[in-house]
Amino acid sequence: MIRELAKVADKLGREKGVSREILAEALKEAIVAAVGRKIGKYLEPDVVVDLDRGHIEILVPKEVSEDVTNKWFEIDMDEAAKYKENPQLGDVLMVSVTLDDLGRQAALVAKQKLFEKLRDAERQVVFDQFNNKKGDIVNGTLLKADRDLLTVSIGKTEAILPRREMMAGDYFNRGDYVRALLLDIKTHKGWPQLVLSRTHPEFMRKLFETEIPEVFEGIIDVKSVAREPGDRAKVAVYSQNSNIDPVGACIGLKGSRINSISHELRGEKIDVVEWSPDPVRFVCNAISPAEVVLTNVFEDEGTIEVVVPDDQLSLAIGKKGQNVRLAARLTDWRIDVLKESEYAEIRKERLVAQEQEMKDFYELYNLENLEGLEDSVISELLEAGIDDIEKLSNATPDELTESLELTEEEGVALINKAIDYLSSKLEEAGVFEEGELEELDEEESKDGEEDR
Repeated sequence: MIRELAKVADKLGREKGVSREILAEALKEAIVAAVGRKIGKYLEPDVVVDLDRGHIEILVPKEVSEDVTNKWFEIDMDEAAKYKENPQLGDVLMVSVTLDDLGRQAALVAKQKLFEKLRDAERQVVFDQFNNKKGDIVNGTLLKADRDLLTVSIGKTEAILPRREMMAGDYFNRGDYVRALLLDIKTHKGWPQLVLSRTHPEFMRKLFETEIPEVFEGIIDVKSVAREPGDRAKVAVYSQNSNIDPVGACIGLKGSRINSISHELRGEKIDVVEWSPDPVRFVCNAISPAEVVLTNVFEDEGTIEVVVPDDQLSLAIGKKGQNVRLAARLTDWRIDVLKESEYAEIRKERLVAQEQEMKDFYELYNLENLEGLEDSVISELLEAGIDDIEKLSNATPDELTESLELTEEEGVALINKAIDYLSSKLEEAGVFEEGELEELDEEESKDGEEDR
């Protein structure tokens, strides 16, 4: 029975990739549990497992007794003499037993415990083997295909490839070779479940590392990837070595390198563009193959406006907006594409709007709007660099007394006149209710006094 158990354990261990040390420990724990089931857990046996020789020795403690009433706890003098020379009554000897001695029930317990331990060991082996491979490419063969997922054999374990992680053109038959990214390791019913993906952008990055030596060696860096899996992708590459053409190196001679990646991805068209730390240049590269005539950056909105020749608008936008959509995801900028003729009209409107804005500003903040302000004073203010009412409201009495030869009281009065004017205009514009501005001033004054 023991040899049979050791043989089964050895076979299962090799199939599951469990080391012989872990296997021996699992077998030992299984036998200890079986012995404990038979004679009680307080008399812990010694178990020695030698899988190389297929040998298992079980020793249980027994007390030398003149009158044996329980053969599992006591041993007579004649039997004790086989284990110790000149034994004495009360001596506790470790006596060899077999699983057959323990009975069929104990053997079944040992077998059950062994399978439990092996399963625990296998679970840990799978986790240890693949935990540091998350984000790497793994290879396997298709075992079966269900409605929602594929089951893929990877070495001595299995992984799932959910349908949502497959490309539109992916079709595999049983036994077909499957190459995918190890996306995650989840726990399903207490067992590590490997989840694969062929649509993740990182799969593209890893394929570049696999197929292009310069990327693998770190000479070329894949900065970002944007994909519409199975259809089209954009990949931004960069090299600090000025002698290296990162785009040309990735494409390869007559497209040999990029074609092998595209073939793996069911013909997915891949645009390789050069990454740049300058966002405008990067966006211009990303929007290729369209030619960019002009760009405007709106940093607050995270937007770059791109102007292209009229005949290249469709090229820049792409089929159903795919080109500009991928470029935006690649660069992490919102991209507005305009054709030249359209931009010319927009530019005219913007110039008109700017002129109107300047006019409104001039009309609102012109120093001449202050009643009672003489032309000579206005001239002196302009010479002092105070060319509008807002600047005057922010001036200090000292600045005015130095520049305009005014007394401090006259300077304060002039500043207050500017503030009153601005307050009235803000109230007219509905920015503040009547008297609200004065309340804010009072609160600020109180805060200032408290700070002091």
